[in-house]
Amino acid sequence: MMTTMMKTTVYLVLLASIVFLAPGCLGNQPANMDWAAPAVTTGSGDTDGIQRVLDTYANALVTKDRNKFASILDPASPAFAAQELERFDRLIDVPFDQYNLGLISQSQTSPGAAAVKVASAYTLRGSFTELPDLDQSAYFMVKGNDGWKLSGDANEQLLGKKREAQFEDFGKVDVLGGDHTIVLYHAPDRAMAEMAQRMTEASVPRLVEVIPGTRLPQVMIKVYSGADEINQSFPGKWQEWTASASRQLGENAGQGGEIIIDAQVLADTNASNPSYNQRLLAHELTHIVLFPQTGNRTPPFLIEGLADYIGGIEDKSLLKERLSSGNQFSPTLRDIYQPGGFTALLSTEAATLAYEEADTAVALLEKKYGNDKVLELLREFRRREQDSVNQDTLVNDTFMSVLGVSWNDFESEWRDYVLGS
Repeated sequence: MMTTMMKTTVYLVLLASIVFLAPGCLGNQPANMDWAAPAVTTGSGDTDGIQRVLDTYANALVTKDRNKFASILDPASPAFAAQELERFDRLIDVPFDQYNLGLISQSQTSPGAAAVKVASAYTLRGSFTELPDLDQSAYFMVKGNDGWKLSGDANEQLLGKKREAQFEDFGKVDVLGGDHTIVLYHAPDRAMAEMAQRMTEASVPRLVEVIPGTRLPQVMIKVYSGADEINQSFPGKWQEWTASASRQLGENAGQGGEIIIDAQVLADTNASNPSYNQRLLAHELTHIVLFPQTGNRTPPFLIEGLADYIGGIEDKSLLKERLSSGNQFSPTLRDIYQPGGFTALLSTEAATLAYEEADTAVALLEKKYGNDKVLELLREFRRREQDSVNQDTLVNDTFMSVLGVSWNDFESEWRDYVLGS
């Protein structure tokens, strides 16, 4: 993530939690997990028939068959049918490779009518191969002489919430394809979409240099026009100083992730400091690569600091001033080795301080112990993810086993490094 204050280095990162963790941080589960009580499968009948309608919906999006798509919409619900057809038209250029709609549960609402919960996921051609963790949605359906039809949105009734806005709700989705990226955007944001693609593609050589063996299919980038649109898609989970986010789409390596961009902040930054956008996008791309290599107990400062090491580390003036003062401050480096350490970032200043700490800690690790040892630390924390010891013990043991230095000694070295450099 990035602050609108150009001299701060604050990036939005994904931490391993199924909730949105820190201000501006998108959690690693795209699915809405806070459902209302599940609907009971009752006498609506014909589960196979309902699933066939869902399969037709998905297949029509992949094959771009508008007539097939229209065939499963209820003509007696014209407003809903028009909304869905507009959605189809807005997605016509998106190169879906797989689109999956799976029936989770159904309940009869009246004779010949049902409310259904559905799990959905998709991949794009050239992108990650495995379907991501599934999002949940809900529909009303009616059964006529020619079978089941989709007739309305049941999210509020079955999920306990209104449907959050999808990217296509804001206009027709245009697409840019590159060697390592596929960018989804709306026409007014084309210049920022082209910039995001160019800068992200340019980050790959440095990424491969630092993390050898990186294999990167096309990463999806979604360019939103501004924070208002993003807040409709991720209510309450985006901060005003945030420019971009990386979001994990599943637990497996093949499920990958996506990058989300605020085009307005990107444009404002480009007017005064375009190199900052380059660092930001390299940072986010690094998170996509590291998602499968890190676990819930990997110290967040390692993840953040390594992403900044690849993207480019800026100054550490705030951190140096705080350490020099001798006064207590928060967050400390120990605060941000806790799994939820970045949840403490309740202000731009706290976030700036935390990222300066992460950057300098990783810079010291790289300088003194070498890149291979930094990557070995990541692997060891991932390997020990299920250890029952507390986080303090785990961090100390892992530093001892990989680097031959206790955490206390490393922290002391780090303070000397910051104050002396």
